[in-house]
Amino acid sequence: MYEIELKAHAADHAAVLERLREHCRYQGKVQKDDTYYHLPKGDGHITARIRLETSDGGTTCCLTYKRKELRYGADGAQVAGDAAGAADTGKAFAYEVNEEKECTLSDPDALETLLTDSGFTVCRRKHKTVYGFTADTPCGQAHLELCTVPPLGDFLEIEIMSPTNDAQTVARIRSELERLLTQQGIPLSAVEPRQYNEMLQKYAAQTETQ
Repeated sequence: MYEIELKAHAADHAAVLERLREHCRYQGKVQKDDTYYHLPKGDGHITARIRLETSDGGTTCCLTYKRKELRYGADGAQVAGDAAGAADTGKAFAYEVNEEKECTLSDPDALETLLTDSGFTVCRRKHKTVYGFTADTPCGQAHLELCTVPPLGDFLEIEIMSPTNDAQTVARIRSELERLLTQQGIPLSAVEPRQYNEMLQKYAAQTETQ
Protein backbone atom coordinates (compact mmCIF):
# COMPACT_ATOMS: atom_id res chain seq x y z
CA MET A 1 0.00 0.00 0.00
CA TYR A 2 1.04 3.58 -0.63
CA GLU A 3 0.51 6.39 1.84
CA ILE A 4 -0.33 9.69 0.10
CA GLU A 5 0.20 12.38 2.70
CA LEU A 6 0.74 16.03 3.37
CA LYS A 7 1.28 17.99 6.54
CA ALA A 8 0.88 21.66 7.29
CA HIS A 9 1.57 24.07 10.12
CA ALA A 10 -1.50 24.63 12.30
CA ALA A 11 -1.12 28.17 13.59
CA ASP A 12 -4.29 28.06 15.72
CA HIS A 13 -4.53 24.64 17.39
CA ALA A 14 -7.88 25.33 19.07
CA ALA A 15 -9.55 26.60 15.90
CA VAL A 16 -8.35 23.65 13.81
CA LEU A 17 -9.47 21.19 16.49
CA GLU A 18 -12.93 22.78 16.50
CA ARG A 19 -13.22 22.46 12.71
CA LEU A 20 -12.07 18.85 12.81
CA ARG A 21 -14.74 18.02 15.38
CA GLU A 22 -17.31 19.70 13.12
CA HIS A 23 -16.35 18.00 9.83
CA CYS A 24 -14.75 14.67 10.81
CA ARG A 25 -15.18 11.68 13.12
CA TYR A 26 -13.16 11.86 16.32
CA GLN A 27 -11.04 8.76 17.01
CA GLY A 28 -9.36 9.75 20.25
CA LYS A 29 -6.22 11.26 21.73
CA VAL A 30 -2.93 9.35 21.76
CA GLN A 31 0.70 9.89 22.70
CA LYS A 32 3.23 8.65 20.13
CA ASP A 33 6.86 8.08 21.07
CA ASP A 34 9.07 7.27 18.07
CA THR A 35 12.62 5.98 17.93
CA TYR A 36 14.31 6.17 14.51
CA TYR A 37 17.12 3.84 13.48
CA HIS A 38 19.48 4.63 10.57
CA LEU A 39 21.71 2.31 8.56
CA PRO A 40 24.09 3.94 6.03
CA LYS A 41 23.53 2.77 2.45
CA GLY A 42 25.39 4.31 -0.48
CA ASP A 43 24.94 8.09 -0.40
CA GLY A 44 21.94 7.82 1.90
CA HIS A 45 20.56 5.56 4.59
CA ILE A 46 17.81 3.10 5.46
CA THR A 47 15.46 4.23 8.23
CA ALA A 48 13.25 2.09 10.47
CA ARG A 49 10.92 3.39 13.17
CA ILE A 50 9.71 1.76 16.36
CA ARG A 51 6.66 3.49 17.82
CA LEU A 52 5.05 3.22 21.25
CA GLU A 53 1.47 4.50 21.07
CA THR A 54 -0.34 5.17 24.35
CA SER A 55 -4.03 5.94 24.80
CA ASP A 56 -6.84 5.17 27.24
CA GLY A 57 -6.92 1.69 25.72
CA GLY A 58 -3.32 0.94 26.71
CA THR A 59 0.01 0.88 24.86
CA THR A 60 0.81 -0.72 21.51
CA CYS A 61 4.12 -1.05 19.69
CA CYS A 62 4.80 -1.25 15.96
CA LEU A 63 7.65 -1.28 13.46
CA THR A 64 7.34 0.91 10.37
CA TYR A 65 9.52 1.03 7.28
CA LYS A 66 8.77 3.55 4.54
CA ARG A 67 10.25 4.11 1.11
CA LYS A 68 9.73 7.86 1.02
CA GLU A 69 9.24 9.98 -2.07
CA LEU A 70 8.41 13.68 -2.43
CA ARG A 71 6.32 14.80 -5.38
CA TYR A 72 5.55 18.28 -6.60
CA GLY A 73 2.97 19.68 -8.98
CA ALA A 74 -0.70 19.16 -9.72
CA ASP A 75 -0.35 16.14 -12.04
CA GLY A 76 0.87 13.73 -9.37
CA ALA A 77 4.11 13.01 -11.20
CA GLN A 78 7.48 12.89 -9.54
CA VAL A 79 9.58 15.99 -10.09
CA ALA A 80 13.29 16.09 -9.44
CA GLY A 81 14.62 18.72 -7.04
CA ASP A 82 14.02 19.93 -3.53
CA ALA A 83 11.24 22.02 -2.05
CA ALA A 84 13.04 25.28 -2.77
CA GLY A 85 13.44 24.35 -6.40
CA ALA A 86 9.78 23.48 -6.62
CA ALA A 87 8.84 26.87 -5.22
CA ASP A 88 11.07 28.59 -7.76
CA THR A 89 9.25 26.93 -10.65
CA GLY A 90 5.83 27.90 -9.35
CA LYS A 91 4.73 24.49 -8.11
CA ALA A 92 2.44 24.86 -5.11
CA PHE A 93 3.97 22.49 -2.60
CA ALA A 94 5.38 19.06 -1.93
CA TYR A 95 3.49 16.03 -0.69
CA GLU A 96 4.61 12.52 0.21
CA VAL A 97 3.97 9.27 -1.63
CA ASN A 98 5.31 6.57 0.67
CA GLU A 99 5.41 2.81 0.24
CA GLU A 100 4.69 1.72 3.80
CA LYS A 101 5.43 -1.59 5.50
CA GLU A 102 4.24 -2.00 9.07
CA CYS A 103 3.76 -4.71 11.68
CA THR A 104 2.77 -4.89 15.34
CA LEU A 105 5.36 -5.93 17.92
CA SER A 106 4.57 -7.77 21.14
CA ASP A 107 7.92 -6.69 22.60
CA PRO A 108 10.41 -4.31 20.91
CA ASP A 109 13.48 -5.47 22.85
CA ALA A 110 14.43 -8.34 20.52
CA LEU A 111 14.10 -6.20 17.41
CA GLU A 112 15.99 -3.28 18.95
CA THR A 113 18.86 -5.64 19.74
CA LEU A 114 18.82 -7.07 16.21
CA LEU A 115 18.84 -3.58 14.65
CA THR A 116 21.75 -2.47 16.84
CA ASP A 117 23.77 -5.63 16.15
CA SER A 118 23.09 -5.20 12.41
CA GLY A 119 24.66 -1.75 12.34
CA PHE A 120 21.63 0.49 12.83
CA THR A 121 22.08 3.42 15.19
CA VAL A 122 19.47 5.56 16.94
CA CYS A 123 19.40 8.88 15.09
CA ARG A 124 16.37 10.60 16.55
CA ARG A 125 13.59 10.35 19.11
CA LYS A 126 10.29 12.17 18.65
CA HIS A 127 7.19 12.69 20.78
CA LYS A 128 3.77 13.64 19.41
CA THR A 129 0.48 14.40 21.13
CA VAL A 130 -2.20 13.52 18.59
CA TYR A 131 -5.92 14.15 18.19
CA GLY A 132 -7.06 11.62 15.58
CA PHE A 133 -9.97 11.90 13.14
CA THR A 134 -11.27 10.13 10.03
CA ALA A 135 -13.33 11.34 7.07
CA ASP A 136 -14.83 9.61 4.05
CA THR A 137 -13.71 10.78 0.60
CA PRO A 138 -14.27 9.56 -2.98
CA CYS A 139 -10.69 8.21 -2.80
CA GLY A 140 -11.21 6.23 0.39
CA GLN A 141 -11.01 6.98 4.08
CA ALA A 142 -8.78 9.86 5.11
CA HIS A 143 -6.92 9.92 8.40
CA LEU A 144 -6.37 13.35 9.93
CA GLU A 145 -4.11 13.98 12.91
CA LEU A 146 -3.70 17.27 14.72
CA CYS A 147 -0.23 16.89 16.20
CA THR A 148 1.82 18.79 18.72
CA VAL A 149 5.50 18.01 18.12
CA PRO A 150 7.85 19.61 20.66
CA PRO A 151 9.71 21.85 20.04
CA LEU A 152 8.44 22.36 16.46
CA GLY A 153 4.84 23.32 17.19
CA ASP A 154 1.46 22.14 15.85
CA PHE A 155 0.74 20.41 12.54
CA LEU A 156 -2.18 18.84 10.72
CA GLU A 157 -1.28 15.60 8.95
CA ILE A 158 -3.69 14.13 6.39
CA GLU A 159 -3.21 10.81 4.62
CA ILE A 160 -5.12 8.48 2.31
CA MET A 161 -3.90 4.95 1.58
CA SER A 162 -3.84 3.71 -2.02
CA PRO A 163 -3.00 0.32 -3.59
CA THR A 164 -1.31 2.12 -6.51
CA ASN A 165 0.87 5.19 -6.95
CA ASP A 166 0.34 6.04 -10.61
CA ALA A 167 0.20 9.75 -11.46
CA GLN A 168 -3.55 9.86 -12.11
CA THR A 169 -4.47 8.18 -8.82
CA VAL A 170 -2.05 10.30 -6.83
CA ALA A 171 -3.38 13.49 -8.45
CA ARG A 172 -6.97 12.59 -7.44
CA ILE A 173 -5.92 11.88 -3.86
CA ARG A 174 -3.83 15.04 -3.74
CA SER A 175 -6.92 17.05 -4.65
CA GLU A 176 -8.80 15.47 -1.71
CA LEU A 177 -5.92 16.22 0.66
CA GLU A 178 -6.00 19.87 -0.40
CA ARG A 179 -9.78 20.04 0.07
CA LEU A 180 -9.59 18.55 3.55
CA LEU A 181 -6.75 20.87 4.52
CA THR A 182 -8.56 24.05 3.48
CA GLN A 183 -11.80 22.74 5.04
CA GLN A 184 -10.03 22.91 8.39
CA GLY A 185 -9.10 26.55 7.81
CA ILE A 186 -5.44 25.96 6.88
CA PRO A 187 -4.15 27.56 3.65
CA LEU A 188 -2.06 25.58 1.16
CA SER A 189 0.79 28.00 1.83
CA ALA A 190 1.14 26.41 5.29
CA VAL A 191 2.11 22.99 3.85
CA GLU A 192 5.48 21.81 5.21
CA PRO A 193 7.55 19.71 2.76
CA ARG A 194 10.30 18.82 5.24
CA GLN A 195 10.19 15.66 7.32
CA TYR A 196 10.04 16.04 11.10
CA ASN A 197 13.48 14.49 11.46
CA GLU A 198 14.94 17.13 9.16
CA MET A 199 13.30 19.92 11.14
CA LEU A 200 14.38 18.45 14.47
CA GLN A 201 17.94 18.10 13.23
CA LYS A 202 17.99 21.73 12.10
CA TYR A 203 16.52 22.87 15.43
CA ALA A 204 19.16 20.92 17.34
CA ALA A 205 21.95 22.44 15.23
CA GLN A 206 20.64 25.97 15.78
CA THR A 207 20.33 25.38 19.53
CA GLU A 208 23.92 24.15 19.75
CA THR A 209 25.23 27.31 18.09
CA GLN A 210 23.39 29.67 20.44
